[in-house]
Amino acid sequence: MGASRRQWGAAAPGSQLPWPTFCIVPWKPGSLAPVGQPYPLAETMPSPLVVDALRDQLVRVLDWYRHQRPAFGWGVVLHRRNERGKLRFGAVTPAGESLMLTQPLLAALATGPCWLDGAVRVRLTCRHISQNHPWLDALQRPDRPPLVEALAVCFDPDASAAECEAFQAMAGTLTPATLPSELFLLLKKRSSGWPL
Repeated sequence: MGASRRQWGAAAPGSQLPWPTFCIVPWKPGSLAPVGQPYPLAETMPSPLVVDALRDQLVRVLDWYRHQRPAFGWGVVLHRRNERGKLRFGAVTPAGESLMLTQPLLAALATGPCWLDGAVRVRLTCRHISQNHPWLDALQRPDRPPLVEALAVCFDPDASAAECEAFQAMAGTLTPATLPSELFLLLKKRSSGWPL
């Protein structure tokens, strides 16, 4: 009976559908040697565990501020993510949505006041660090808005020196490679264009 299951087009155990032919390989013990991975594995998306951990941490921060000082109703975590071997900015929302940070999403964040970790008010702006060439622009995916290469984090001029000093590592122009840690940005309400 076991041999009949290995026939081309045989039904998978417990199902009525045949196995796809590329999944069925005749196998005899000792006939196949272990094969190593020829290329290093590169994550194209953050691990679901990382996304869940960032989301849980963001939800805890928002809950804490809702009970202490009802000022923040929504937030987002900006983090570093590896997208096809290139470091990019990623974003995680309170609903667990994980996406790459695009220029329109960053512009939507910049329209209202943001607080870094709920402690110091910041303004975010998009920065370009690479030279634009017409032939590179032609390679852009037309179905996706341009991604953020770098962002400037500017403290509110009214912020105290102690607040600015505590978050000094986050100030200035940051790229995904130079991001010192995740940025927890809290807002009074969700910015337009952002998912829940």
